[in-house]
Amino acid sequence: MGSTGRDVHIDVPLSNIAIAYRPDNMIADQICPIVPVNKQSDGFYIWDIADAFRTENDKRAPATEANAITRSVSSGTYFADNYALKDKVPYEDLENADAGYVFNERSSRIEFVKDKLMLNWELRTVQLVTSGSNVGSYSAVGSAWTDHVAGNSNPINDINTAINNVEDLTGYKANSIVFGRKAWREFREHADVISRLYGNALAPTGSARIVTINGAKALFEVDKVLIGGAYYNTAEEGQSNSLSAMWGDHVLIYYVPLRPRKDRPSFMYGFRWNKIASMQAEIRQNNLIKAEEIELGYYQDEKITASNLAFLITNVTSST
Repeated sequence: MGSTGRDVHIDVPLSNIAIAYRPDNMIADQICPIVPVNKQSDGFYIWDIADAFRTENDKRAPATEANAITRSVSSGTYFADNYALKDKVPYEDLENADAGYVFNERSSRIEFVKDKLMLNWELRTVQLVTSGSNVGSYSAVGSAWTDHVAGNSNPINDINTAINNVEDLTGYKANSIVFGRKAWREFREHADVISRLYGNALAPTGSARIVTINGAKALFEVDKVLIGGAYYNTAEEGQSNSLSAMWGDHVLIYYVPLRPRKDRPSFMYGFRWNKIASMQAEIRQNNLIKAEEIELGYYQDEKITASNLAFLITNVTSST
C-alpha cells in the first residue's frame, strides 16, 4: 500500500522551523500584508478614498440628531488557492542515519520546500506590481541612473515625483519603496544621492560615504525601503541554469498600512485562509517508493486592492 491518511502526522518542531525560517532576498510578504480570512472564497470591500477626506457638516442643533454620513463601497472577490510542495527522504537514509541526523535532514528539507514556495510567491507578487495596469501611474526615467554624474540623471527627483504623485492623487503619502537590485546598485553610487546624504566634504580617514537602506529611508521619509534581490531560473528542468532578476531595474513606490486590516486602504493585500493551518509540516510514509515525504503548504490569494496607492518607475538603467 502507498501512503494513507493514517500515515500522515503534523510535526510541530518542523512546523515551527518553517514558520520562523525566512529565505534570503524574499520580500513579497512585506509588500503584500497578510490578512487572515475565515473562508477560502469571499468578497472584500474596496473603500472610496475620496470619502475618507471629504469634510462633513458636523454642527448639530439642540434636540436634533447628529448628521449621518455615508461611505461609498464597492467590492472585489478573492479565492485562496492551495500552494503546496513536498520533498522526500529515502528509507535507506533514515535507517542508516547517525544520531541527530534525521531531524536535521527533515529540517533541511522543510527549509528547501519553503524556499520553493516563497520563490513562487515572490514571482506572483512581482508580476502583479510591475505591471503598469496595476498601479496608479508608471513612467520610465528621463535619464538612466547609470550616469552617476550629478545633474545628468536625477534619481532623488524621480522618486520624490512618484511619492508626491501618490499623495496628491489619494491623500495618502507613500510610505514604502522597493528597489530592484539593479536599480539599487545605480542609486547607491549616484553622486547626487551621496552628496545629499553626506554633503560635499571628503569622508574621514578610514570611513566611507556609503548609501545604506536607513539612509534612503531618511532621505525620502518613508517607513520601509526594500531591495528586490530575488533571482529565478527561467530554464526548463535539465537545461543549463539561466538566472533572471525578478525585479529587474524597476522601483515601486507605494502605501500600505503598518497594521493590515480589511477595512484599511492598502495598495495590496494577501488573503490567507487559515481554517486549514498554513506552513504545517506534514510527514507521510510512502511505502510504494520506500521514502518519507515531507510536505508544506498554505492557502492564499494576492490582490491589488487600491492601485492608486502605487507608482512604478521603470527601466531606470536602460532609459535614454
